[in-house]
Amino acid sequence: MHIVGVDVGGTNTDAVLLRIESNDSPKVVATAKTVTTSDVFSGMLHALQQVINDKEIVAIMIGTTHFINALIQRQGLAKVCTIRICGPTTHAVSPMSNWPTDLKETIDGLTVFVSGGYFFDGSEISPLDEEEIRSVIRRALALDICTFCVCGVFSPCRSDQEKRVAEIIREESTTVYITLSHEIAGLGLSERENASILNACLRPLAKQTIEALHEALPGDVPCFLTRNDGTLLSSEDSSRWPVFTFASGSTNSMIGAAHLSGIKDGIVIDVGGTSIDIGVIVNGRPRQTQTNVRLIDDIRVNIPVADTVSLPLGGGTIIHVNEKEHTVQVGPDSVAYRLDQEALAFGGKTITGTDIALAAGLATGIGHCSVKLSSFIVEQVLDYVKELVTRNIERMKTNIEPVPVVLCGGGSILIDINQSFPGVTQMVRTDHFAVCNAVGAALCSISASMDLIVDLLPSSVDGGQQRKQVIDQLIVDVRQKCKENGARSNTIHLTDLEQIPLAYHPGGYKHRVQLTAIGRLDLDKFNRNARETRREKFNPKIKKEPPSAIKPPIYIDLTKKRPTFDENGVWCIDAIDIEYIAYGTGILGSGGGGESHHCKLWCLNVLREGKYKMRVVPPSYFAASSDLIVGAGFMGAPTVSHELLPNGHECLEAVNVLEKYLLTNIAGIFTAEIGGANGMIGLLVAAMKNIFCIDGDAMGRAFPYLNQCLSFIHGLPATPSCLCDVRGETIIGTDESISNSQELEEFFRKECTKRGLCVGVAFPPIHGTQLEKNILPYSLSRAWFLGEAKFNHRIDAIQAVARAGQGRILISDGKVINVERHTSGGFVRGHVFIEIEDRTLIIDFQNENLVARYDNGDIAASTPDLITLVEEDSAEPLATEIVKYGCRVSVLVLPAPEPMTTLQALQYVGLQAFGLDFPNYAYTPSHVSIKSVWDVFYKRHDDNQK
Repeated sequence: MHIVGVDVGGTNTDAVLLRIESNDSPKVVATAKTVTTSDVFSGMLHALQQVINDKEIVAIMIGTTHFINALIQRQGLAKVCTIRICGPTTHAVSPMSNWPTDLKETIDGLTVFVSGGYFFDGSEISPLDEEEIRSVIRRALALDICTFCVCGVFSPCRSDQEKRVAEIIREESTTVYITLSHEIAGLGLSERENASILNACLRPLAKQTIEALHEALPGDVPCFLTRNDGTLLSSEDSSRWPVFTFASGSTNSMIGAAHLSGIKDGIVIDVGGTSIDIGVIVNGRPRQTQTNVRLIDDIRVNIPVADTVSLPLGGGTIIHVNEKEHTVQVGPDSVAYRLDQEALAFGGKTITGTDIALAAGLATGIGHCSVKLSSFIVEQVLDYVKELVTRNIERMKTNIEPVPVVLCGGGSILIDINQSFPGVTQMVRTDHFAVCNAVGAALCSISASMDLIVDLLPSSVDGGQQRKQVIDQLIVDVRQKCKENGARSNTIHLTDLEQIPLAYHPGGYKHRVQLTAIGRLDLDKFNRNARETRREKFNPKIKKEPPSAIKPPIYIDLTKKRPTFDENGVWCIDAIDIEYIAYGTGILGSGGGGESHHCKLWCLNVLREGKYKMRVVPPSYFAASSDLIVGAGFMGAPTVSHELLPNGHECLEAVNVLEKYLLTNIAGIFTAEIGGANGMIGLLVAAMKNIFCIDGDAMGRAFPYLNQCLSFIHGLPATPSCLCDVRGETIIGTDESISNSQELEEFFRKECTKRGLCVGVAFPPIHGTQLEKNILPYSLSRAWFLGEAKFNHRIDAIQAVARAGQGRILISDGKVINVERHTSGGFVRGHVFIEIEDRTLIIDFQNENLVARYDNGDIAASTPDLITLVEEDSAEPLATEIVKYGCRVSVLVLPAPEPMTTLQALQYVGLQAFGLDFPNYAYTPSHVSIKSVWDVFYKRHDDNQK
């Protein structure tokens, strides 16, 4: 029997015909490559005509950019009613936060928060209010909205509320489209909701597209679309879940390359007309990622895609030549689909990557003109290509051993397979390399995934019996789900199983478990009509025109920003300040503290609405005042906080309750912890209370315990303090029950766990006269300067960030060669091993990075100094929970603020406080003064203090 694979790219559409015999590997029988047409389908059908001829086919598999192009071009999108099932939680970060304005206005028909939702343990936040939901649905229908997105808190763990809302929608209308978020992605509310809304807005277009496809194709041949993860969707499911097809191109190429080469474990390099994608195949499948996936317009989603690095290099890449200085610059621009008009080989005047390959003798038979170039041009470009490829092969490798590399894509002629590459056992360019993507599309499998939070007992409790029983049952469940999706049962196997402990959860029993199973498509499940009907008409009019212009993304210029001060010297925060500070808080997190992304979105929403203003003053503003100042922040677990977003009032209400208890107004707010997710909470609480935020914090970075705040280190009282949960319920810690900061930590941690692992905390008030001695001044300024350095130094960002933080780069361009993690005492502990030249740097962490030491035993840095890993190419900070083998990193060491380096402070934040002891090492502080924005940008600082 025969199957057909099609890949519709931005420049070309490829098709292949494969013959499948019972015991033989599928064989390529015919191939075709045509120009992608503006309507997509006519070009695709033209390619199909060329490969099918009179052959009988049993299935057609298609990879297409049609749906993502609709989003990019803002065409064919429907208004969506977004229903978030959350009860009183998550209101701080609304759906579609930080989306491009034009896309949000196009899609957002009605957005509502309704009762319901679950905590991490499956208990209800609140029950569904069905009348409330019916009212919302009727409002949407009255607005002629025909597609709904339903997203419930922790719905991947418990989906019954989402399903009930879908039933209610169906009771009100049988013709609307419904997207349920638990069917789209796993934990991570904002990211899952983003993906679900994108899916919902495309549902009407997807239905029209699939119907048009069925009309054009032989009616009895089942049609599938390829998914981002290298598996298949039936045409019916494709109309339900178009978002799964967005990024299947590179995945298809990797599967095709593995099949054609026979190499199941290695690196695949796919070079097209404008870009090169480098990815890893493991057992013939692309390695996946769900971390920081951005499909379009910088919108974050958490659906799995192939873990690739994309670089601006391809057959159409423009080579810029400086004849005077005998230098070249490769790209990043490209002639793209105009290659056959502008390249030298086709009589054009532009030197392209294809021309380099022809001039170097790496390819022949392309174009109709001979290409001759100066040797320095060819040599410099080929050297650049080799260096780029070598570096990124190392970046993507899954272990230290040499690996085979498979080349595919028409632009791969730029890579000389006869050269030797470090760390590469063989460099292979297969037959049919130019249509690997279509081959991969034809060979995609069926998959199923699960993402749950469950109890897994330590093996020490019962010898691992309970853990084994739970995991075995989950494996049975995911295999059954895969079979129901259309996989042949005897081919189903588990491809991914991750067990991630929840940090800060006492006992360490709660784990996030992620599973994926795949199997081959069971074609026998699809009924086929008589053979003679296979030759239905296949003769559309072909539109030979280039693809429609893609709308370029809109970016805000984040460079050359200066702080804005009012006439009294108050720092007035705007959106670019927030971008700077958010980056800085990530650096100051020292690998922990939780991600600042959602808090950044919250801040940007507040500023965009214009209801509140964020105003910052230095600690000295209150130096002569008896006013009370309070620190605020969240307590919880990062895994939970990614799903259970704040409602926006937890910390505010904790401060308000503390005010009532004290019978005194609070005059100012500071952030309790500048590192990570808490870094901007002070700005938000102060804005909502219409009071000043103080430029300072209690830790100078991220630390895991409340008793590591400077005021507690100095012996200030631990009470009164207040905790507020997502329902608005509060509890005050008083001196009747709490005598010191350690008892406060234990009491609040226990309450936090009982209340869903996400609570706001207001710390004991400090008098203005005590403020400068008991907080760490200018923490927001420090974060701002780190962000300013990053966004204003694109080329040498890491060096600039180190300078801005008055620190040093411990190592540059190191490669992570191993990561070990385990859970103990509610904390994620472990080691990161980084290879640099002839030695290895080891980072020991307990949620945050604590020690940097070389393999010979020398200590290079330790807490309380800040040790932060940043990605080499982007300068983005890497948290301890996401750093992995192959990451190229630099390690920054920033000095701790001086008050955290005293002998008294080191008892709380030094190595011994974390149970670490290196007898031959003594911490030596670097005494630096943390500068403020007033020092640099406001010259009348001293004249405007209170």
